[in-house]
Amino acid sequence: MADYETARPHPVEEERPMNDVLKGQIASIKDFLPPTSTAMTEMLALLGNDNVDLRKFALIIEKDPSMVVNVLRVANSAFYGLPNRVKTIDHALTMVGLKEVTSLCIAWMANRALQAKPGQKTVNIQLLWRHCVATGVFARLFASEFRLFVNGNFYLAGLMHDVGKIVLDRFFHDAYLEVMRIASTENILMTEAEIKVIGESHDTVGKWLLEAWGLPSIYVEVAGCHHSALTASGENRMMVALIALADEMARLRGFGFGRYGGGGVLEETEAFGIIVQQAPHVTNGDLAGFIRDLDRIDSEIAEIEKVMYQS
Repeated sequence: MADYETARPHPVEEERPMNDVLKGQIASIKDFLPPTSTAMTEMLALLGNDNVDLRKFALIIEKDPSMVVNVLRVANSAFYGLPNRVKTIDHALTMVGLKEVTSLCIAWMANRALQAKPGQKTVNIQLLWRHCVATGVFARLFASEFRLFVNGNFYLAGLMHDVGKIVLDRFFHDAYLEVMRIASTENILMTEAEIKVIGESHDTVGKWLLEAWGLPSIYVEVAGCHHSALTASGENRMMVALIALADEMARLRGFGFGRYGGGGVLEETEAFGIIVQQAPHVTNGDLAGFIRDLDRIDSEIAEIEKVMYQS
């Protein structure tokens, strides 16, 4: 496997048509996607087991001192508000939850695998991760508020839904700055601007990455379909719709990242329509009141983002 941080699409002859150049560059991304870490592979294998041994899971985390520190930081943050200080990974797994800790660990490993080399220019990755944190939190809160039961972890789905943007920025940084400029000035979706400038969108590239990493199909579809939830499979469509709705909530709450061209009425979105179709009782809830109440967690999102991604 070539080194992802230094690998770039092979040079192409200038006489080739631009569309062929783009096709070649996009295709080369698949060849240089960073491999999953051993720890992530072990975590995913354990999560596929109905009888998970928490001690085995703790041992995976304990192999990485920095991950241990981050898990304990998050477990002891005001975001969870636990009554007693968490001092061990076993305690964190018990108090915070296996799937929650797994989500955080996979997000850290993804962040590490996709980190740019020192001095390499990037978009504001911290702002992007903050958007992803907010999306995961809002999805989980919405599901809880409106009693929606979905397989999979909302937090992990939210954290990974925009990972394709990082990959595109690594390969086409200057072009991605142009993508963001066009999306803003023309008030169009990032996916439209990405295809217009680069030739492929972040949702497709994110899908490639999560497939390569071997994540369950529900997260692959979230990455690949969150801008077109109706294209998701029936079994995963509710999760995709929840993340799509939370993505829009995050933008409206000031946690956006390059999200242009959208409206401001959540009830009129495709995602909300899908959710209502599968759970009609949602229309009986107070969505406006729910959105207003999100004020109370804005600072907590900022806190957990800071804790998760500080060096």
